[in-house]
Amino acid sequence: MASGAQFQEQINNLWQKFSKGQKITVLFIIILFLAVIIGIIFAQQPKMEMLYSGLSSEDASALTAKLKEQKVPYQLADEGKTILVRAEDKYQLRLDMAGQVNLKGVIGFESFNETRFGETDTDKRVKYLVALQGELTRTIEYLDAVETAKIHIVLPQPALFVRDEKETTASVLLRLKAYAGLRPEQVKSIMSFVSHSVEGLKPENVTVMDVNGNLLSEGLGNGSSGDTVYISANQLALKQQYEKEFAKSLQTMLEKMRGAGKAVVRASIAMNFDQVETHSERYDDTFLVSEHIKEESSRGISQPVGENPADANMGGPSYGQSGSGTSEHELIDTTRNFDAGKTVETKTTAPGKITNISLAVLVDGDLTPEEENKIKEVVAKAAGVNTDRGDQVSVVGMPFNTEDVAKMEEALAKRESFQRRMEYLKFFQTPLMILLILGIIFFVVRRAGSILPKINYYPKGKVPEIAAISNEMPNPNVELTLSPEAMEKKAMQKQVDNLVQKNPVDVAKVVKTWLAED
Repeated sequence: MASGAQFQEQINNLWQKFSKGQKITVLFIIILFLAVIIGIIFAQQPKMEMLYSGLSSEDASALTAKLKEQKVPYQLADEGKTILVRAEDKYQLRLDMAGQVNLKGVIGFESFNETRFGETDTDKRVKYLVALQGELTRTIEYLDAVETAKIHIVLPQPALFVRDEKETTASVLLRLKAYAGLRPEQVKSIMSFVSHSVEGLKPENVTVMDVNGNLLSEGLGNGSSGDTVYISANQLALKQQYEKEFAKSLQTMLEKMRGAGKAVVRASIAMNFDQVETHSERYDDTFLVSEHIKEESSRGISQPVGENPADANMGGPSYGQSGSGTSEHELIDTTRNFDAGKTVETKTTAPGKITNISLAVLVDGDLTPEEENKIKEVVAKAAGVNTDRGDQVSVVGMPFNTEDVAKMEEALAKRESFQRRMEYLKFFQTPLMILLILGIIFFVVRRAGSILPKINYYPKGKVPEIAAISNEMPNPNVELTLSPEAMEKKAMQKQVDNLVQKNPVDVAKVVKTWLAED
């Protein structure tokens, strides 16, 4: 116990001899040493990574029960919604849990793998409906923008009469991922997918909404006004995209002439999105298709006709003609069929025809009339301007305001310089830290070594008086030209003198203790 107290007293005396800067340095080294030890301890701990996140309480309970059963260490985070496991076990556990735990509680057609005794037709119908909803839910959740989905299908009971039958309906509830959204065509695809998966379900009878209460399927039914609005939005987007690409092409050409950032082009293009179908028929000259000629001719002696036989025996007048002669018969029948050439032409004009182009060109700096005409001519030819349909090109030259651009370039240059410095610092961070620690250790050891040699050890029983020690000290009034190391030793010697003068009893005790140890 005595030796421990003496050691503590020696440490205290040594600590009192340190200057304020030396004390701070020693404390910094001790703190750094403890931080390194703590870092090593934490580095030896197993690295935990996320197994699953965003779990419901039911899913988290089922997962933790399985992990406990397999005796796998885990941690809970994010109020129990995230489960962390060791990094080397993460992927294997995911594969194992996928086959053992139904994470989202969705039941699909695997429910038909088990046969229950005594199931009625109603039970089978409900079981099929639940399985169908589960399969549709799983499929929709494969979409990148969808986090979770819930589907409800209403299958009406079959009716005896057609007039009493009701249509099948379905509702889809979606929880979208953060900063994600669904375009109208994607919502329409979901409606079509669900309708084609359920017998007798029409797309217009499928309702899609998100968890915020937004009706996503509004106006997307077949033949509804929403389709017209959607088409109009697409046409507007097409027009804006065409104007943007048109102006960018012309601006790139002008920047080759005037320099980067020295020209601005804006285009306004009128487009006709009406789809026109034209039918036309044209007849050519007639031509002979077929001809049919029929000819008949006959010649002979004719018999007497119209003579009354009684006239020959009785006198009196004669009725009819009497006598004989020759006869001829000729008949020509001609039939000709004519036809004319017919050309039928059907033309369908695709929507999006350009009806008018208006271009505004702004060039940095003043332009002479000759330069302005040249730029206008080049732009008109590159853009395919047609003055007959009312196309216009306007060119204006005036100085640009470049103050904001200069500020942005300056800020960008500063940021790039800062990033380069940070990269250099990150590269040299480890070597600098090692050099800093070595420098601090060297400084402390060197300072401590300059103090300890000043304390002389005397044989036992030959302890000099404090006054004698004080008289052996050099005269502080003598001015000498000393090196920096000598000046440092001189300063330490002055501190020892002050300690001897102020606390001679304590110094004597320390010396006696050292002699007793010897």
